[in-house]
Amino acid sequence: MTHGSPARRALLAAGDALVAVAAFSAVVWLRRLVPLPATEGILPASKVPLDPWPWLAVVAAVSLLAHTLAATRSEPLGSLRERGGLLVASVLAALLLVGAFFVLGRALPRTVGLLYVPAAWALTALFRGLVERLFPPGIRSVLVLGAGQDARRAAEALGRGEVPGYRLLAWESDAVTAIGEWEGHGAPRGADAVVLSSGDPREREAFAVLVERSAAEGFELWLLPGLADVVASHVATRSLGDLPLAPVVARGASPAAFALRRAIDFTVGVPLALLGTLPVALAALLVVLESPGPPFLRQRRVGRGGREFEVWKLRSMRADAESGTGPVLASPGDERVTRVGRWLRRTRLDELPQLLQVLSGEMSLVGPRPERPELVARFAAEAPLYRLRHLVKPGLTGLAQVMGAYATKPDVKLRYDLGYLFHWNPVLDLFVLARTVTTVLRVSGV
Repeated sequence: MTHGSPARRALLAAGDALVAVAAFSAVVWLRRLVPLPATEGILPASKVPLDPWPWLAVVAAVSLLAHTLAATRSEPLGSLRERGGLLVASVLAALLLVGAFFVLGRALPRTVGLLYVPAAWALTALFRGLVERLFPPGIRSVLVLGAGQDARRAAEALGRGEVPGYRLLAWESDAVTAIGEWEGHGAPRGADAVVLSSGDPREREAFAVLVERSAAEGFELWLLPGLADVVASHVATRSLGDLPLAPVVARGASPAAFALRRAIDFTVGVPLALLGTLPVALAALLVVLESPGPPFLRQRRVGRGGREFEVWKLRSMRADAESGTGPVLASPGDERVTRVGRWLRRTRLDELPQLLQVLSGEMSLVGPRPERPELVARFAAEAPLYRLRHLVKPGLTGLAQVMGAYATKPDVKLRYDLGYLFHWNPVLDLFVLARTVTTVLRVSGV
């Protein structure tokens, strides 16, 4: 059971939940039996219930969330002790418990919260120590890529053994060449983790390849952030030697994200498809009455993994709009757009037939909008990071669509799409869906 493997993470998660329940129960029983100084005496049994549901289930869930936020399952125990990761998780869990109990209509006594922190900390450390003794994680090999002072410092720290649980496999100062020679099966040179310096703009191509392979192969990918990266992103809570270290995780492409979005797709998509049948039929009639040609279009688009598929749209341009130009993006005041089509674009009704692709699983309600293969080839040639959009399913709506304009430039849309990919969370999907409603009601577009 290797360090960072799904089986090990599952074992640690299960143990963290059980340890939290044990620590909480022990503290509550102690307070029920032993009066403490500066308190009113023993704790009444009705004050803090120990029923499995919902109270102990809440304790377990809060513990899992706290350890996830504190990132305690992605490094060995020695490294956790150095940065106090288990203590941070225990304190965070206690604070979350106070809030959870308040929401459920109970006040958590201060002594229970205070005693829970050392109890959970000690029991979790014992459990993690037992796991490492029974299932030694081994030493993980790290490949450092990139030139500059930070890359050199990282390689030296790993070479001197300053990072518990990790050792230097190699340092390649020319990341572009090193990635170019990589065959693309598993991690580069068999590394368990890759650390990339962010100092060289030429390394964007290498970065795109690493993100794709990390998502596919499962090796750890870390970035040595520069000042701009630190300012624009989340605070770094991990370090390599004394350097800040930022994990590069395509959160939007995780199994949990896919499962949650699929559930939302069915829960919201089925009612939307039923409600949208009449508006789409009326809109199709208006399209036919205004200009000759079919009311619907089928277009090839690029989806997850770069695979092509067909989307349905209500026709918003003349039937011969691309006969002389080929596939080109619409622009403000585009003469090819019909009057009905302009209204369809402003209300986004032209995209509503794609609910069929959402229900079939080719698309999702929220995600980067799919583009045509000819345009994708052009955009990817101009910006190597563009192909990272294809790590997730394309969406009926997306962050770029609700934050930008209908005709926002592709390079600007890419920034929103990558922000969605790397910083996804369930609340972000709800935000995009809510903003989609306001965007439609605002009626603005090409």
